Amino acid sequence: MTYSLTKATSWNLAGYTYLILASFFSVPILVSSLGVTAFSHYALALATLAVASSIDLGLSAAVIRLLARNDHTDHHSIWSTSLTLFFVTGVVAASMATFAVSRIGLSPSLFPIIFFHTLTSHILAHYLTLPQAHGRFDLYNLRTFIVGTANTLIAAFLASSGYGIDVLLITQLIASVITISILTHYSHHHFHLPPVRPSRIHSRRLLGFGLKNQAGKLMGQVGAQYAKFLLAPVSAIAVTAYSIAQGVVLKLAGGLTQLSTALYPASSAHAQSKKLQQTYHRLQLVILALSVTGLALYFSFGLRFLTWWLTDLTLVSNVHSVLIILIPYLAVLMLTPLASTILDSHNRPGLTSLFTTLTIALEITLALILLPSRGLLAPPIAALVSVVLTTPALLIVTDRTLRSKVK
Repeated sequence: MTYSLTKATSWNLAGYTYLILASFFSVPILVSSLGVTAFSHYALALATLAVASSIDLGLSAAVIRLLARNDHTDHHSIWSTSLTLFFVTGVVAASMATFAVSRIGLSPSLFPIIFFHTLTSHILAHYLTLPQAHGRFDLYNLRTFIVGTANTLIAAFLASSGYGIDVLLITQLIASVITISILTHYSHHHFHLPPVRPSRIHSRRLLGFGLKNQAGKLMGQVGAQYAKFLLAPVSAIAVTAYSIAQGVVLKLAGGLTQLSTALYPASSAHAQSKKLQQTYHRLQLVILALSVTGLALYFSFGLRFLTWWLTDLTLVSNVHSVLIILIPYLAVLMLTPLASTILDSHNRPGLTSLFTTLTIALEITLALILLPSRGLLAPPIAALVSVVLTTPALLIVTDRTLRSKVK
């Protein structure tokens, strides 16, 4: 397998850039077409789906790690076992997601859509592991281009045409099915065989690694989504403003996520390479410089951009008040994805999960304490404080892990 980090990152950044542009055009249309109340319900539905998608027992990282290695003897059996495990966890996660939306006041018509949306997301996650392990990020980014288009531009078009949340989610579900069908062809072309019976040995290998990663992955999504549910009793505009502000931050962080995703197969295959250590340190320095630049740009031009982009002055004011805190949070957060990737690839997923769990637990605790007095600003303040406290320790542990493994 020939792997190019530059090529992989380029594909990921292309998908990331496209998604930013698509979101830039679609968000104001979605808010104005659905209205603040319906948009807040839509945000809660998407938040539920995001949390449910993370309930996969850490299988994605475990499968990619094994398939990225040069020993191809057991790859087909690993692949087949992965499909079964993803399907089973998908059914469980879909049931949990359906129950969750039934408890937050969303329309019953959304229940079956949420179930099949979650199940399909898990199956798609299985099919994405093979191209990622092979460094085929042109195929990996099909999800970004197909599903991402359905989530943004097509969703905005449908909303502006008068369609509701149910149609938007069904369209996204169809996009996921189309992506799976394309990736199914790729996997068949690679293995030349249909899936075989799952292996107990490989199940234990995948779950042994994955379960250590699950807590961190789940807590990461809980940390990304809990604030929307926490703010739901406050007001619809609080949920909407926080969702938009967080969306901006996540899109800005997305480029780094694409880089760490591209690095993972290579760092798994060459965990003891001196070159990996050097690459990690250079990338972290570049990221630090970008973070400082981003802070300066937002505080210089951020409010003017939001006013031009969203136009609704009440919404602009609320979004800006959140971003004033979340942009410094992002500057610190950007140092963590590569560190977590290094720990995972060095067979230390438990450490990644530990740091993520501690950070999110601290954040949620602080948000609950601050909510009565700070309202909308409680979650962003809590997020900033938590990453400032835990990120230095994560970076120190990662650096020591790299140094101890390098030959």
